Amino acid sequence: MSKIFISPGDPAGIGPEITLKALEKNKKIQNKFVLGGDRDFYEDLVITHNIDLNLFEEGSNESGVMLKHFPLKNKVVLGHPDIANASYIIDILSHGSLGCLNNNFKSLITGPINKELINQSGYEFSGHTEFLSDISNIKKVVMLLTNKKLKIALLTTHIPLSEVPSKITKKNLDETISIISKEVESKWKIKNPSICLLGLNPHAGEGGFIGHEEEEILKPFVNSSNKNIHGPISADTAFIEQNINKYDVFLAMYHDQGLPVIKSMGFGDTLNITLGLPFLRISVDHGTAYEIAGKNKSDFSSMDQALKTSISLL
Repeated sequence: MSKIFISPGDPAGIGPEITLKALEKNKKIQNKFVLGGDRDFYEDLVITHNIDLNLFEEGSNESGVMLKHFPLKNKVVLGHPDIANASYIIDILSHGSLGCLNNNFKSLITGPINKELINQSGYEFSGHTEFLSDISNIKKVVMLLTNKKLKIALLTTHIPLSEVPSKITKKNLDETISIISKEVESKWKIKNPSICLLGLNPHAGEGGFIGHEEEEILKPFVNSSNKNIHGPISADTAFIEQNINKYDVFLAMYHDQGLPVIKSMGFGDTLNITLGLPFLRISVDHGTAYEIAGKNKSDFSSMDQALKTSISLL
């Protein structure tokens, strides 16, 4: 049986630590994962943090977590990102992604990375979502954040705010809604999921007095669609309890319109799932947190959820 590959992210951040701790907690399912990274680096972390976890390489009959060894370029100083190790991060992520595409792995779990660091190394990188779309040769994917309380998808991801209005088109909306509907139904078994669109402008445009996107694009799209979609509604009141109970998914127009809300409602319990890929990809909901790396202060609850969810959704 193929396993689930874990790409823990920047070695100088908290990704490796939370991964090892989450794997330690989930002993009953440890054998379902393959961890990518430097053997000696992980062994040092296991000893330093007193983690009860056995790592073994392919071909061994040992119990624990299978390790796919990738040698570091430079020795890691926790809390201090190193451009020389950017290729190490990309190599692990690429191995896991291609492994999923080749059916060597069932799904991919990713830890936090530093996009600026990777770009400084000369590799053009705007985020996991875009990278996975490119390597899978899939033109359109959707970022969805989910926790026990709500699901928020994004129409646009890692682009400047000034570019968002130009991306609010009938074509983009139609493709995004189609992916959301199909994936939410297949992954969470919600038939004909109800999707609520957020307005781009304050008060959803106030009938065209504050921006025109709602009246000219969003409302006509909702009215003409045969999907179970609603809105657009004002983002400032979208997430009241009544609406959360009413809709299965909210579609935000841009990154920071939706993510602060869901993270404030369940930071640590929220996961980032890429919809539209030919394989399941799940990520934690936080960044590298360099300031606490190596200090044994990191909260591994999001990675814990990622491990469990990766199995429950397959």
